[in-house]
Amino acid sequence: MPRVVRLFQVKNLVKEDEADKIANKLRSMDGVVHVQVDASSGVLEIEYENAIIDRYIIREELLKIGFEMLV
Repeated sequence: MPRVVRLFQVKNLVKEDEADKIANKLRSMDGVVHVQVDASSGVLEIEYENAIIDRYIIREELLKIGFEMLV
């Protein structure tokens, strides 16, 4: 399956524990291979299998836990 590596800006991300919350949520999803979240810059780096999941699904999951990802 084709994999995609993307960087996204996450609004209202300021603390390290929030970055951990985002990373744990995304790691629990099918199709997600690698997640790294930098609280200081508000950047999310994610590698995922494009056939299973896409950026819109990721965005919806982040909205459920109170974060907005700029697509």
